[in-house]
Amino acid sequence: MEQKRHSGRLAAAGLIFLGLVSPERPLIPPALATLAPGYPPKSGTWPRLVVDSDIPDFVTRANNGWLDLCQAGGLFGDDREFLVAIEAHEGESDWWWAHVRLAESWDVMGAGSAAALGSGFGAPEFVMLSLDGDIIAFGMSGNSSIGVVLVDGFRNIAGLRELAFWKVNSPGTPQQEKVAARRWLESITR
Repeated sequence: MEQKRHSGRLAAAGLIFLGLVSPERPLIPPALATLAPGYPPKSGTWPRLVVDSDIPDFVTRANNGWLDLCQAGGLFGDDREFLVAIEAHEGESDWWWAHVRLAESWDVMGAGSAAALGSGFGAPEFVMLSLDGDIIAFGMSGNSSIGVVLVDGFRNIAGLRELAFWKVNSPGTPQQEKVAARRWLESITR
């Protein structure tokens, strides 16, 4: 039942659902990954695409820019496979990674944002992760623009690691997120 629900919601974006990733994999938890763009690199800013939402073809431009940025930045290769954060169980706040493949026909920033990856058509709010867990793509929407930020090297961000440690020890952090954050921290400190 869950697989069918995930497949249907992600299909609107043109994402083929290949299954949930094992929670045993030491990946950054989605809730923590959404915060990575807030830790800018020493060089100034992360690679990003921003498209003004007052132009008629802003969704098409944002889709094309998302593809170009993610391909060039290493979110996915020729296989077009990557991970996307989804609500693992309906009605619960436990988000985890789904393994997906980009279909030939897709619309991440438009129909995908309306169905599963945002708060409406042309309003992306997603977090994606490369299969190896090294690249984050963060979809964002503001009052007058939409876009995506690509974050790499986040394992080396001291502030993000400190936040993960805090989440592991915070009584307010959901248990699944605590376990995932602990597993991720252990994997990057080896």
